Amino acid sequence: MKTIFTLLTLLALTSVTTGFAQTTYTVNSNSSYSASCSNCVFNIADNVTLTIKNTGTCNGCTFNGGNIEVEHTITCQPCSFNDNNITLDNQSIKPNSNTTSFKNVVLTATGNSAIIANTAVTITNSVFTFNNNSYFNNSGGQLDISNSSLNFFGNAYFIANAGPVNLKNGSKLVVGNGLLASNAYIKMNGPALNIYDATSSIILSNYNNYYFNWGSYNSLSNNKTFTTTYPTTASTLNCGGAGQNACGMWGAPTVYGPSAFNFAGVASMNALLPVLLTNFAATTANNQVALNWTTQQELNAAYFSVERSAIGSAWENIGTVPAKGNATALSSYTYADAAPLNGAAFYRLVVVDLDGSKSYSSTKTVRALLVKEISFYPNPAINNVHISLNSTSETTIQLMNQSGQVLQEQKVAGNTALVSFNVQQYPRGMYILKVATADGTTQTGKLLVAR
Repeated sequence: MKTIFTLLTLLALTSVTTGFAQTTYTVNSNSSYSASCSNCVFNIADNVTLTIKNTGTCNGCTFNGGNIEVEHTITCQPCSFNDNNITLDNQSIKPNSNTTSFKNVVLTATGNSAIIANTAVTITNSVFTFNNNSYFNNSGGQLDISNSSLNFFGNAYFIANAGPVNLKNGSKLVVGNGLLASNAYIKMNGPALNIYDATSSIILSNYNNYYFNWGSYNSLSNNKTFTTTYPTTASTLNCGGAGQNACGMWGAPTVYGPSAFNFAGVASMNALLPVLLTNFAATTANNQVALNWTTQQELNAAYFSVERSAIGSAWENIGTVPAKGNATALSSYTYADAAPLNGAAFYRLVVVDLDGSKSYSSTKTVRALLVKEISFYPNPAINNVHISLNSTSETTIQLMNQSGQVLQEQKVAGNTALVSFNVQQYPRGMYILKVATADGTTQTGKLLVAR
């Protein structure tokens, strides 16, 4: 059994379907939710916010799309987050059983917010940014991070009491935002840290950012045909000098920045101010896909490569946008895909530095339901005009006069081939035909009525 609801207000959301049934909420306007939920699916429209208030336990909850503001701790048993912008302000998400997943998610945590994982977690194509005193506590099981960046700024931190912690496919843990005031850190309390490829790494941005681990970390190939172990105890990187922290005694396992841990070991770096990519979004309008993103700061950035895929892999470059290079203020960027794919398409950004190194954004998915061309005949028309459609979505066709008054309108399902209007009742003159698809794509054409 499947039950479908439309979210309207907090008061309207007091009953849910439990047991093995699934309850689906369609969220088309800013809404609030306050209840425990079992097997619930929340489909949130673009640019719409679902506010989580006083929620207890989510047993098998799925959140698709839109914005999520967490105003009360969520306990997930488990949860699946897909294509969301999640905001945590002094609140927590607590994965508590099975595997909670985040895919194509931008998560921003402020204050004393936290992700407290007491079970396995997977993070894919996502960017998590922890600010102030927020943190990620992995205490339940395996943490798989793929094509994602987890940023720990201010005094934020990552602590692992369970694992392993696996970095794959260009994933990064970035500790600190380049400012000496940041005391962000990583602490490994026993579990293995595995780096699976040459593009994945841990970056410690400055002298007061550090990595703590009594054990070694492992460099593995994706097929696990070889493993190299790198110890980090007794490190003397970036310590003991002027303005630096004192080096630890008796092999204390602390490594300070600026440094990087990667597939080839641990190395000191120049002071790092990473490219902080935020607010990456993809929207459709007027037969185009508009990409917009901002950076909070940049150092030695060369350009952004815009990539597109029909299947979420096998990426192709469709354009480049020059970066500011070096900036500490907010910078905004745009790119328009003027020839998008018809149907689902995936977009991501590749940040290319002056030295050729690369990092990747989260992936955004759009569905461009395109009106390829308005085709209608005869023109001029005397009795009837026939409109030939090439759209896969629900389409609205309007006949209007020159003043914009709608004279006739038809709404038809996707893949309708032909629509006809009778025009013999209208005086001779110029009229407008307008075709609009469900995603907001429109196209117009002029029609001459000759009588």
